Amino acid sequence: MGFQEHIEGKGISSFTISQNGNAIFQKKYSKKKITISILTVIAMFLAAIFIYYSYIKPEYTICQSKSCLKSAVTLINCINETVEPCEDFYEFSCGMFETNYPYYSNTNENSWITIMTLKIKHRVKKFLSKENEKNEPKAVHKTRKFYQACLNSTEDQVSNKYDPLWDIWEKVGLNINYLNDSVPLEIETILARVKVYLNLAIFFDIDIDDDPRNSSSHSLLIIDQNRESNKYRKRNNMKKNNVNIEEALPKFSEYFNLLVEKLLNRNQTYIKQLKVDGLMNTTYELVYFEEEFSQVLRNALSSKNVIPEVITLGEFQELTDLSGGKFKFNWTLYLRELTRDIQPKVYEILTSENADNYELLISNREYLDEMLILLSKTPTIIIKMSILSHVVAILENNFPTGESFNYEHCFSLTSDFFGMVTGYSMINTLDNSSKASLTEMTDNIKWALRKMVHEASWMDDETKNATLRKLANTKTYFGYPYNYDNILNNLFENLNVTDNHIENIISISMFNTKSNWKYLTEDRDWENQTWQVTPDEVNAYCYNSMNAFFMPAAILQAPLYHNGIQALNYGAIGSTIGHELSHNYDNTGRLYNELGNVMQWWTNSSYEEYTKRAGCLISHYDGIKVVSHNTTFVINGEKTLDENIADITGLKEAYYAYRRYVDIHGQEPRLPGLERYSQEQLFFLGYANQYCHYDDTDSQFDNFSSHSPNVVRVREVLSLSPEFAKAWSCPIGSPMNPKKDKCRIW
Repeated sequence: MGFQEHIEGKGISSFTISQNGNAIFQKKYSKKKITISILTVIAMFLAAIFIYYSYIKPEYTICQSKSCLKSAVTLINCINETVEPCEDFYEFSCGMFETNYPYYSNTNENSWITIMTLKIKHRVKKFLSKENEKNEPKAVHKTRKFYQACLNSTEDQVSNKYDPLWDIWEKVGLNINYLNDSVPLEIETILARVKVYLNLAIFFDIDIDDDPRNSSSHSLLIIDQNRESNKYRKRNNMKKNNVNIEEALPKFSEYFNLLVEKLLNRNQTYIKQLKVDGLMNTTYELVYFEEEFSQVLRNALSSKNVIPEVITLGEFQELTDLSGGKFKFNWTLYLRELTRDIQPKVYEILTSENADNYELLISNREYLDEMLILLSKTPTIIIKMSILSHVVAILENNFPTGESFNYEHCFSLTSDFFGMVTGYSMINTLDNSSKASLTEMTDNIKWALRKMVHEASWMDDETKNATLRKLANTKTYFGYPYNYDNILNNLFENLNVTDNHIENIISISMFNTKSNWKYLTEDRDWENQTWQVTPDEVNAYCYNSMNAFFMPAAILQAPLYHNGIQALNYGAIGSTIGHELSHNYDNTGRLYNELGNVMQWWTNSSYEEYTKRAGCLISHYDGIKVVSHNTTFVINGEKTLDENIADITGLKEAYYAYRRYVDIHGQEPRLPGLERYSQEQLFFLGYANQYCHYDDTDSQFDNFSSHSPNVVRVREVLSLSPEFAKAWSCPIGSPMNPKKDKCRIW
């Protein structure tokens, strides 16, 4: 910064210098001479300032803080300056990432999310290995006890340790005679008990969700596709053995019985090859069924998100009877068995004369139709074998079975069952300065969205006012719950954890379902419930029925946050905040009003105009080809619409929010070694850098994700941004600024 001299005085005395150097004051002088002297001095002073700022003082300062130095190194290690930024900004920003950040695991992939997750994982492991402290919530002590009991589990435990599992096995009904033709398949009872005791969904899942008509009331049961379809079931090395069912069944039974006996420690010889894969490979018919099942799941998971529909149990039964043909699934029987022990109030309703009027939520009816059609054409013995293979897989995953059960496995199970408690390891990771900075950033991002709504020519005043009311009521949650201790104590108060790992798995599976399903008959307490994404998960999410978004503590770390300068912070975590905020106004989120209820709260004309703009984005993304490892992948514009809207809108919000920050606080310094890049250019580098990655398996291109691949989230989002084109001086017609008219909602 420059400086100013301020001289106060009532008069001016002129003086000359004599030959001997003494000052000779002149008492008498003319006003004209005074004026000339003053003007001369002022002119010389202004000229000096001009020369200083133009030729001597640099036009910017350089940040030398530790955070800035780390951010500079991160960017330098990723940038490939042999690529022109206006040609391919992803390759320019991330071209050296793979070279300088080799992967840390056996997954042949790496990304900033992977690196951040590994850091958090190390933190959580230390947290679980600590000695208990008196001031910690009791739930923390129970979690450490579970973790230790798991580590102490070995395959040579005495037989009576497995008695709880044997009891559950018989309650479920998978006894030694189960595969006999003379034993009928009581599929409703078996699937319900598998869900209650082992928390395993097979052909469909059931959970609770908010009533879309009134999200503040109690929840409803929702029947949905199995969203953990590939966790235990997908086996890439299944082989189609040309063996018919008559020849294969005895082999299957042998495998199955030996596996179960081993899992229950009934003193049978252990054969290493007897894994679930071996169980699956015993018959062509079973493998073929599982592949068809997998395809039904892929079709469902690749379809666009839809808001669940409310339907009565009686209506739902009629619909599924039509789809299933000769395969009749008794939903009333299933729900009764499911709720008998974990939700007695609902069970009472389901056993009354009004059972047919009990309301459910149905998500993706097409999936349920396809699944029932598949089951209707499948022999009963194959369905029986499929259920067995899934249950054995969950047993193999949760209980000690030799080499597969180790330190990492116990850590994974603990995180799965006690995610909110392991998240407590992040407590106090946000200081007051970070909280204040995040609050200001979020306020600026909301200000930017208000500005964008006001400037939207396609929205009428009624729709604008309704949208601004929703924005004013949007709730934001950062880091971890403010009443974290109380939440954990209340949540796990009635859970008993023992030294027996098998007892713990069974009791916790039932406990978690019962705790969650209490909202079927009780109003949800938003302020004292668990977060859907735990504080130690590197993720963020929007909850439409709450009109809220969450930014867990784990994602609030470099290189997304704490980057030394706000240009990078706004480009990375700011665009992520904007992304989650914008989900409330994407093609699905816009259907929820300020209270989180699904209803028409915009005018018809605004809905129509929005649909036109959404259609432009669908067309823009649809058919985009990405080549990776000599394979070409094609983007589905409709499936990725909501995420693309959130990407584009969130980036624009973050950009204008940063401009507002600069207007208030002044221009920021630049980064050492990257002085040639302006703050606005650093903003876009921060945005792009968060998506740097590589993946030899190309998992980002699977059909289950509603996000566009990372390279597309950089190239296409920025190519639709006039602000980016201006900051990087990309001429119209260049790959990163392909045309003047760009598809945008806001």
